[in-house]
Amino acid sequence: MPRDLDTTLAADLAGPNFQPVLLASLAFRSQTVHYWSGRGSLVWNGMTFEGIGTVGRMGAIGAGTAEVGETGTTLEASGLDANLLGETMTDIQMGAPVSLRLGSWQNGALHGTPYLLWQGGMGQPVITPDPQKFSIVLALQTRMAQLSRPTLRRYTAADQRLYYPTDTGFNWVEILDDIAVLWGQKN
Repeated sequence: MPRDLDTTLAADLAGPNFQPVLLASLAFRSQTVHYWSGRGSLVWNGMTFEGIGTVGRMGAIGAGTAEVGETGTTLEASGLDANLLGETMTDIQMGAPVSLRLGSWQNGALHGTPYLLWQGGMGQPVITPDPQKFSIVLALQTRMAQLSRPTLRRYTAADQRLYYPTDTGFNWVEILDDIAVLWGQKN
């Protein structure tokens, strides 16, 4: 698969003084947030990325295997205010889009166009609580991993009414097993 790597970023990668930065965009229920691996605010492509410095950490990204869903990664944030724990847990949406980009930092600024390193969705978070602070490890999954997860929905009228109480579209589905339809018969 061809990679669309910015020529400036490619030259920085090959150079002796490459300083990598990571840009992350995460869609939560309330809003999409943007973080970067430095300190302060960074504006790129019309988005403001808030710096997380040494509070955040990213896990390894696999190169992919023949098995479905084995190229996920993790994002970790530690030392977060314990008062935000409840809000954090209700704001996380399983499967919401996440993108990670690799950029180059030169002379106190982003140099070139960051490369889309990984794209997928949010998985199950793991929370480590503490009285004043907490840490969260957010599992990230590729779209293929999300597609391989079994669905808990059924094609029944009762299941449809759980989500759409007035919908009667599935009322006859269960009866279809007992109906004998003869095709090509003349009356």
